[in-house]
Amino acid sequence: MTYLVGLPMLIAAAVVQSTVLSHIHFFGGTLDLILLMTLSWTLAGDWQGGVLWGFLGGLCLDLISGGPLGASSLGLTLMAYLASLTEGRFWHSHVLLPLATVMLGTLGFHGAYLIALFLAGQTVSWNLSLSYVTLPAILLNTLCMLPVYQVLRRLHGVLYPAPVTI
Repeated sequence: MTYLVGLPMLIAAAVVQSTVLSHIHFFGGTLDLILLMTLSWTLAGDWQGGVLWGFLGGLCLDLISGGPLGASSLGLTLMAYLASLTEGRFWHSHVLLPLATVMLGTLGFHGAYLIALFLAGQTVSWNLSLSYVTLPAILLNTLCMLPVYQVLRRLHGVLYPAPVTI
């Protein structure tokens, strides 16, 4: 079910992120919709699906962008796996979990992408990239995380209803 629902949504989100959202800047940073969706799906309770969403969404981004193939996939898959480590009853419903996860996830994703660019032979300005792109993206992603998380959490609840026990 994760494949059937996730892949069309991730393809559409990658196209929207690369065409529309890339032109909307917030102090130099842009919204990482695929990252938000991947982390939201992971936190909704499907950690294996979240890792898969990270891989597929990153692959969609890599095919559209001019960056090295696999850079986004690697970063998103790694962030989804790290977000899956927060699984637990206490954190599942806490409002700070999605916010903290997206802050750290954005920093980790951008860091992994910059490292991949550096390893691919591209010139990377670490100070400028982190201060003028990553920090505004952290703020923008944090502001947009809760609505994305709520939508995907409800979708996850519809697709995978909680088992009823007596």
